[in-house]
Amino acid sequence: MKKIVSSLFLCFTISVIAQKGDFKWPLADPIVLSGNYGELRPNHFHAGLDFSTKNAINLPVYAAKDGYVSRIKVSSMGYGKCVYITHANGKVTVYGHLTNYEPALNKYVKSEQKKAKQYEVELFPKPGEIKYKGGDIIGYSGNSGNSTGPHLHFEIRDEKTEVPLNPALFYNIEDNQAPTLTHLGLYNLADTTNPRFLNFYPVITKDGKMKLKKDTLVLKSNIIGVAFSGQDKFTATGSTNNIYEVQIKFDEKPFYKHQLDNIPFDDAKYVSQFSQMQEKWRFQKCFQSTIFPRGMYKGVANKGRIMIGDTNVHKIRMIFKDEKGNQSELEFCVKAKEIRYFEPPTIQGDIFANANEDVLFGRKKLQIFIPAYTLYNSGAVIFENTLEASGKLMILPFDATLRSTAIVGFEVPKKFKKFKDKLVFKNVDNTYTPIVKNDSVFYSVRNFGGFVLIVDSLAPKIKTELPAAKLKTAKGLNKLVFVISEELSGIKDYKLTINGEWALAEFDAKSGRLTYFIEEDTPKGELNLVVEAMDKCKNKASFGLKVGN
Repeated sequence: MKKIVSSLFLCFTISVIAQKGDFKWPLADPIVLSGNYGELRPNHFHAGLDFSTKNAINLPVYAAKDGYVSRIKVSSMGYGKCVYITHANGKVTVYGHLTNYEPALNKYVKSEQKKAKQYEVELFPKPGEIKYKGGDIIGYSGNSGNSTGPHLHFEIRDEKTEVPLNPALFYNIEDNQAPTLTHLGLYNLADTTNPRFLNFYPVITKDGKMKLKKDTLVLKSNIIGVAFSGQDKFTATGSTNNIYEVQIKFDEKPFYKHQLDNIPFDDAKYVSQFSQMQEKWRFQKCFQSTIFPRGMYKGVANKGRIMIGDTNVHKIRMIFKDEKGNQSELEFCVKAKEIRYFEPPTIQGDIFANANEDVLFGRKKLQIFIPAYTLYNSGAVIFENTLEASGKLMILPFDATLRSTAIVGFEVPKKFKKFKDKLVFKNVDNTYTPIVKNDSVFYSVRNFGGFVLIVDSLAPKIKTELPAAKLKTAKGLNKLVFVISEELSGIKDYKLTINGEWALAEFDAKSGRLTYFIEEDTPKGELNLVVEAMDKCKNKASFGLKVGN
């Protein structure tokens, strides 16, 4: 977490020369960026630009162009308070992690929340019902939702497809730096089910040119894939961005190209296949998995697999570009030590899962269903089932990230039968709650790895942020803050009532803070506040507080 937070503030101020398509910046000058489009996050590609607010909140956020509000979403997670504006040019701009909307829009949202008796809402005003001119204030920057610190998340999407586009292509940003590499990586792709990392080679930059220590690399495999570790900057002193475009020529014939300009949300998890950590460097692969997002690839032969059919020397030229067209190159030669056209699978498993087909597997009271196109690569899947003995299940390969969800089901082990509706299925990254059918439980999982069964029978805990003894009166306060904590399954529902009536309170999932703002419509006299919370295993808690007003 500390690494993520600190990286958010490795920011840089950019100079704006002009703006393409009449899009205005959503914040006032100076414009400071802390994240770019296509940036490699742990489990997704970043879908827009992050604007630093230098740890401040409540900075005015401006409409980037004339348009109407087509969607408003208020969530305790995700983009938090977010607004979507549709423009006449077929684009939609998105403004996330707001602390609040501008007064008129805020009044509209609150009215809808009170009608629904729900803080978290998704609203779709009629086209033209709520309109803004470019440069109008639409809200104020904040830290709502899954944000690691105050900033503005900004996207430009295609209205018809809802695919996020690269905002840097719509603005003319001063950029005088070409991409640079730190390392070249090579993969053995002879076994198509299990790409194996061969080696990496430091890249030397001298007089503005990149090269390897050796001009020719002698390879054990004649079927290879290329990868690289590198970065781009807008200016020499700026922070690092991901590299926008890569081309590869094999013996001067175009062989491969990708651009990070339109990555659908459905393929955001493809980042796990597109990149891989080796030691302390993150490599981007220049070859495709079995299932891949077609939009980012612009011309790829043989899925990026370089097949060397002889023991001669062959030249590979890699061309790197940023959104402004600044270009750098790395040229080297390869030579195969021997020619082999097939290698047996390096992983033997319980089943072979074809990524293009549904897979249903059952053994010893265990079932797993993997829908077609859920896996990115075809390959072996291994199960180690010790549920009855230890409540554990291992599904390999560990690094198999799923495009959607697979279903894992099994008969509840004897020692857990009393608690089957509270039986969470937990691994390092996620905690899953059960769907119970008779004596069996089923879980929709988003990744493989090691799982353990844990009984979640404890109710959430609720307390006031300030000691309750100090909250005898609300006079002088503009808000009352409660903290809801839950260690396993997570909070599913929450509610605040005042004198028996539902009251609008804002919930922030990352901190567990439930905030009630004291306003003109807050009842006078003694306030009888009751906070109720329920976790995803239906454990309930209630907390009462009486405060004078």
